[in-house]
Amino acid sequence: NGSESNVNKQSNYSMDFDSSSSQDISFTTPAPFNGVNLNSFDCSFSVWANFNAINQFGALVCFGQYDLEIAPVTSTQVGIWIDDSSLAGVLHTPSLNTWYHYIMTKSGNTYSLYVDGVLIGSGNDSENAIIGSTSFIGSNGGSNRAYFDGKIDAVSIFDYALSSSQVTTLYGSSST
Repeated sequence: NGSESNVNKQSNYSMDFDSSSSQDISFTTPAPFNGVNLNSFDCSFSVWANFNAINQFGALVCFGQYDLEIAPVTSTQVGIWIDDSSLAGVLHTPSLNTWYHYIMTKSGNTYSLYVDGVLIGSGNDSENAIIGSTSFIGSNGGSNRAYFDGKIDAVSIFDYALSSSQVTTLYGSSST
């Protein structure tokens, strides 16, 4: 939930998104994932987020359009979305105006969500969508695009599933 130094550090270097202004960042999906079936690779997303408001579907980070994302599942909970469906039971309820470090890992068909270095939950999904060529920070990228409202910082994408010890190390090294 962030110490004072964590809050100050993240606030000074973050991207500020205002959902009412339809703001997001699009980028070319990295080569190991672009146009590839979801079940053919492992990966991890790491992102710091601070919500001003929780807009359902307003992704923190999203591969393709709805293909794989960390995003609000409801107006109060954040989880993992896989091909436009949320992963059941893997949810975090953030407080507004508080920094959280989210990490999603994907190893085979197992998806895990960590918040501030702690495993929130894991689940399996066999969806095999083809990852789109454009990915997004701050939205789900779809035709009915939903936008993130708050601050995002330190987005990282890994072409492997981080181990729990790597998650702990990454959280510790980026929170001070």
